Amino acid sequence: MKRLGEPEKPLRLAVWAHRRFYLLCLGLLALANAGFGQLNHMEIAANLLNKGQMGQAEAEARKALGNPTTRALALAMLGTIRLQEGKYKESTSFLTQALVLNPRLVGARTSLGNAYFLQGKSHLARKSFQEALRLDPGNLNARFDLAKVEASLQNYQESLDIAEPIVPQLSISDDGILLLATDYGALGKSEELKGLVGYWQDLSAPSDELSLEFANVLAKYGMAAGAKEVLEAEETRTTAHPSSPALALKLGEAYFFLGELERAEQKFQLALNMDPACGACERNLALLAERQGNSEKALAYLVKAKHQAPEDPETLFEFGKVCLQRNLLEDALPALAKAAALKPDRDPYIYVLASANVAKGNLSKAASLFARLLQKHPHDAVVNYAIGSVYYLQGKYSEAEASLKKSLQAQADQVAASYYLALTYDAIGQEDQAVSVFRILLKDHPDHGPSHVKLGSILLRQHQYEEANQHLERAAALDPRSVEAHYQLGLLLRRLGKIAESESQFAESRKLEAERGAQADTRLRLLLPD
Repeated sequence: MKRLGEPEKPLRLAVWAHRRFYLLCLGLLALANAGFGQLNHMEIAANLLNKGQMGQAEAEARKALGNPTTRALALAMLGTIRLQEGKYKESTSFLTQALVLNPRLVGARTSLGNAYFLQGKSHLARKSFQEALRLDPGNLNARFDLAKVEASLQNYQESLDIAEPIVPQLSISDDGILLLATDYGALGKSEELKGLVGYWQDLSAPSDELSLEFANVLAKYGMAAGAKEVLEAEETRTTAHPSSPALALKLGEAYFFLGELERAEQKFQLALNMDPACGACERNLALLAERQGNSEKALAYLVKAKHQAPEDPETLFEFGKVCLQRNLLEDALPALAKAAALKPDRDPYIYVLASANVAKGNLSKAASLFARLLQKHPHDAVVNYAIGSVYYLQGKYSEAEASLKKSLQAQADQVAASYYLALTYDAIGQEDQAVSVFRILLKDHPDHGPSHVKLGSILLRQHQYEEANQHLERAAALDPRSVEAHYQLGLLLRRLGKIAESESQFAESRKLEAERGAQADTRLRLLLPD
């Protein structure tokens, strides 16, 4: 069926190849002054492009380059052809030249926006689509493409606001419904998202791939029944045997979101068997292994995925994240840094990169990265906690207190933010406030071992030995490998005159500390193929 526009195939619309595109969108006055022969070359080129005969279309367009009245149109056509061929840099060059000659070529601006978008230059794409809409506010394709850019940048409310005037048109096309579903789901508009299922069922021939993407969105945002309905219809059409690795992969992703891990793995493996070079298949198998709690298996898949797609930001991010979980910092940091450089607008990439820098001890770098996120999300509980904890580690206690309090104002029931706030009070000598925060935290989260350790150590200093003993023994029971719990218990027992028991705790503490030091001195680095 006819779609409203798709970044991967931006020339599917007949408007790109129809004479009306040139007459109405690329400059009526220029064509009015052109010779009939030159106009005929452009019309022929448009018809040839519409038939997919790009070589012949280019030959006709080049014949019109020599006439000043059609040169801009010819350059725009050449840019459109290069876009269709996937030669985005050449496309950008031709389209830019066309717009220098005639800045009012709306279609050329839309095409330029698609060229930028496909190169990952979302901000330049946004600018092109915005200018196209300024010149032609009723241009449906420019509006749709601009909404997709905003959605790709996770600006879902902006995307929905832009798309609002064309919602009726979007609701009768598969890629239009998919955009609305993405926005509605991300914004928590569950009723609106649920309503899109009916529109989807009314489509006469939705794309197989977009059907699976739509099912993924429904599953991701809790619409399991609707997702299964779309999936069953799709599997019926494909007779349960996807004809391409892309379709098998999408089916696997949909089942993954639904929590049907066995069926998801079958589809991912099918896609990988059909295309052994499928990095996305390896990445999804890694995500499935992570869901099953097997980070070692996940890392093995991600090593292969990274080899298949060394510049893919999503693969780099997942690889770096698993490396961070497994304390492989030498591998985590460069992968996460590269992912963040490739996708600087992805907040999770920046957050995990900052966390890796904390683990590495690069506190200034981590603080700088968290500060970037805080500018975008000044009231976010997690970001305020993160930068507050870094301030604490840097010894910037007043800044830490302010950030951690702001985090808890935004979300009161937080273990980590409360824990670091108590540590901050202890560091500045406000022991009573620290004790109060720890007690409140442990009332709601009685199994948080580090809080038992810290509270017990403060109570020990305050000579409240009985309560201190309760917390320290609880900490050691929760985490028998806690160096500090055994050390503090040793101090307490010595204060109580239990020398033999005290020495036993000190010995256990020294042993655990030695094991930790030996582990820290082992620098593990993955040997990846070049």
